[in-house]
Amino acid sequence: MPWLLREGWTGRGSALLAAAVIAVTWPSSMSGGENSAQPGKPSGIVVTVPLEYQETGFQFLFRHVPVERRLVPFPKEPASAHGPVVRGVLKFGSNPSNAIPFVWQGGAKKLFLDLNRNQDLTDDSAGALPATALFSAGTSFIHQMFTNVLLSFPASSAGAPMLVDLELGMDLARRPGEPLFTACLRSYWQGKMTREGQEWQVGLMQNLSDQPGSFQRGELLLRPWVERNQRFIASCEVPMDTLALAWTGKNWMVRASDAFAFSPKLFFEGHACQLDWSAEPRGREESLALRLTEQQTALGGLRITGNFIQRLVLTGGPYMVVLNQPAASVNLPPGRYHPYRVWLKQGKAEAYFDYGMPQSGKANVVEEITGSQMPVLGPPPSEQAVVVEERRTAVLAVGGPLTNSVSAAHRGRNLLLSYRLIGAGGGEYWLEAGRDGKPPQVTIYKSGKKIGSGQFEFG
Repeated sequence: MPWLLREGWTGRGSALLAAAVIAVTWPSSMSGGENSAQPGKPSGIVVTVPLEYQETGFQFLFRHVPVERRLVPFPKEPASAHGPVVRGVLKFGSNPSNAIPFVWQGGAKKLFLDLNRNQDLTDDSAGALPATALFSAGTSFIHQMFTNVLLSFPASSAGAPMLVDLELGMDLARRPGEPLFTACLRSYWQGKMTREGQEWQVGLMQNLSDQPGSFQRGELLLRPWVERNQRFIASCEVPMDTLALAWTGKNWMVRASDAFAFSPKLFFEGHACQLDWSAEPRGREESLALRLTEQQTALGGLRITGNFIQRLVLTGGPYMVVLNQPAASVNLPPGRYHPYRVWLKQGKAEAYFDYGMPQSGKANVVEEITGSQMPVLGPPPSEQAVVVEERRTAVLAVGGPLTNSVSAAHRGRNLLLSYRLIGAGGGEYWLEAGRDGKPPQVTIYKSGKKIGSGQFEFG
């Protein structure tokens, strides 16, 4: 039996070898085998999935919120407090009607939001927020969390609410008065759908950046129903638009395979669908009806050479393609797919395709507070794209088993060793779960005698 990780040199960091919803059943007439490359069934069958408002106890979508500073007090604002005070406007997209004036009293650990946007920061009881979490990052750095904030953006939606946590940080020594705001989403709209005996969780989450509140510019959640209580991370197509983290954190968000940028054209379980919905809800008590209309499409073959693939998401083509535990050979609409997301799983071990890591190891984004350089994820080079043609079979080399690998290079009189976890096709992977928390180690022998050893450092 193959294992997720192959043996190579010993790497201790790679310890493993190897809410109420309404269920909707997809009509059996839409069933289709993945062993046929014939065009899809006649279009027109519509399945409607009622989605209900759902709040989570964890954050799953993170967006940086630009701040327009204000140097003079608002016409009406709370009494002054001891410590640093920052005034400004949170810029959610380019529409001024979505902007939210605020006053942050860092010393008093309070945040005041002008939720009704009338320039009066004293008449919004829901906008007066105490800090619920404080983080220690040195005496000159303030880092506070404000939880359970209900926001709505009538300028770009019907006003459907969004539950968010707001994370604020500011370097008092180097960049006083210039806070970093991050909005962390904790609500979405979800329901259950059954496809030929397989139950799926389907969800829509609203945009939290350029068109806040919009479902059209939001994210789509699609995963087996049995995973519904597990945490998930929604993808971020623009790494600079999310948390101020080093590349691993940003990679995790960009390569998320549970929730990804909404596409009106979806292919999963062997069928092509057009997605739309009924009127957007105006409150948490209203439901949202997601419609999936089957479409006719030609099909081409794709042969996947790797193993242990839990989920494969192909983007950039005519459809967003979602393959859950795909077979070695599948059929999907012809097109050029790039980039793609790969999630591997065997037992408790999980690994993610690490496409786009800067080969030079140099950073390409400046972190806002500290000014430090941080690498971020970029799309894979064009040669990694997979092209599917009608009635022909393309090959995609992704998945396991994974092999520990070390490359060596001279740096002056030193020997620089770099660790990589390599999968099918030579792609690099990041082992997210199943580790023992210790970094990979290496031991060097000469003529059977140990001459050196050490462990790899992050970065």
